[in-house]
Amino acid sequence: MCPVVTGDTALARRSYQNRTKYAILLIVVSNVLRYNMVAALQISLDNLRDIPAFHALPDEQLMSLAAVMVRRQYAAGHIIFMEGDQAESLWFVASGRVKIIKQSLHGRVQGLCLMDRGKCFGSCPLFDMAKNPATAQALNDVTLFVLPEAALEHMKAHDPHLVKALLHIYSQRLEHLARVSEVLGAWTVPDRINDSLLTYADRDARDPVVELTQEKLASLSGTVREVVSRHLRLLEKAGIVRIEPRRIVILNIDALMPPCACEDQRKPA
Repeated sequence: MCPVVTGDTALARRSYQNRTKYAILLIVVSNVLRYNMVAALQISLDNLRDIPAFHALPDEQLMSLAAVMVRRQYAAGHIIFMEGDQAESLWFVASGRVKIIKQSLHGRVQGLCLMDRGKCFGSCPLFDMAKNPATAQALNDVTLFVLPEAALEHMKAHDPHLVKALLHIYSQRLEHLARVSEVLGAWTVPDRINDSLLTYADRDARDPVVELTQEKLASLSGTVREVVSRHLRLLEKAGIVRIEPRRIVILNIDALMPPCACEDQRKPA
């Protein structure tokens, strides 16, 4: 005897079949999205080759790095880590720029440097420092590759190729520290401003461009905005730069090398 299929039973069956189809479709879509997100977060060997310290590493070492490094993204203005935070990673800039700043005992904020694509910062683990001596802040939207300290220590003990790359980073940081000490201790304020213009100029354009506000340029030069504004007006009057909103166009890059050409024009004939 065949079971009698009523209208309500057929409707319930179709409803169950539709729910099953939707559930399967949801699983498929979820898996595709998860795969795309994982793929987007993965760090490729080409990504790592763009970092000067890793450029010469064999593929085997790059694959080891890619397996343990983490991709992180920060919006402009976001604090990446604070001065005094526990230092637990090495950070590499994949895109964008990061500002390294330090606060004095009197509360004044001093810009130390800008880290752009390929640069490493937060190198305290290389110096056996437990805490970050400065603050890192995203100047614009940035993508960073992070090497956790635990992975770093393991690879240092087992991978001589990586040790060589880390020594390259170590020497760069020592060179940078020596330069910061020289600039802040011996150079005049105009020299420091000129040096910041040269250091942070984008030279890909026909005329090099520094895409920094005068306030940020002052922070990086160890002075105040009013002093930077006054010096830039002198440079503009001398035809060395052109001041535009939120950026400075360098018209004569050689004149920024000390002694500056605008200084010569201020001397009595």
